[in-house]
Amino acid sequence: MSFRDRIKLSERLMNSCEMVTPGLRIADIGCDHAHTSIWLIKNGVASSALAMDVRTGPLEKARENIRMYGLEDRIELRLSNGLQELHENEAESIIIAGMGGMLTVQILTEGLSKAVAAKELILQPQSDIGLVRSFLRKNGFCIVCEKMCREYGKFYNSMKAVPAIPGDIPKNNDDRLEIKIASCDNRVGNRDAGVFDGRYSDRDLLQEVFDEFGEILLRSKDRVLKDLLGDLVRKNERNLLGIQNSSSAEAREKMQVLLHEKEIMEIAVSFYDKINV
Repeated sequence: MSFRDRIKLSERLMNSCEMVTPGLRIADIGCDHAHTSIWLIKNGVASSALAMDVRTGPLEKARENIRMYGLEDRIELRLSNGLQELHENEAESIIIAGMGGMLTVQILTEGLSKAVAAKELILQPQSDIGLVRSFLRKNGFCIVCEKMCREYGKFYNSMKAVPAIPGDIPKNNDDRLEIKIASCDNRVGNRDAGVFDGRYSDRDLLQEVFDEFGEILLRSKDRVLKDLLGDLVRKNERNLLGIQNSSSAEAREKMQVLLHEKEIMEIAVSFYDKINV
């Protein structure tokens, strides 16, 4: 029985694994039981792996799994809070999957010099995905690949980001790098002129749409994204109906938030429908 038959990764984990560039040294942050690291080594994708977690319990289970597959010499375990115990240039591919978006951003912020020194980031935030995309864009990273899947009713995003300008870190999160690489331009540009009319040509709004739903997914007309947009539109409509007759200050404030969300989703749906693949 082959290794592939003995261990099955879910579609969401496979989406992330398939983004790893073959031959790189990986660091799996929040490795849990090290299934990702084991799969990448056993299938000849990664040359070596650092499996890191902030908890000792998962690391002990990971140690058992690594021993079972005879990979003690290929996978190193390390107790670490985020990227704290990772040395700069120690890993070429950094994987952060299964954490919330805010925690993902916190980990990358605290270890930004290590993240920029890597050749790629493989991320799978479970929430606040727009926050992660915005962080990457503002800190000199380019998202070059993105996939979605749906498992047990929940949507999952996996993305691969590379430093657009290696070693060049903004002084603060408000400083945007002007990325000149034509094939790696995260900014809204003239190429989108004519896709919309009126408010749909507003660059700030469109950038917000790209951050929230993913430019690559929109431009490729990802089918799972279409399902997500449909779900979100229906949820937004229900929420608006639920407060339309309320006159409280709290309801009025919530109404403004919901109306803005509706506008962003309308732009996303319009872009999806009109863009030519």
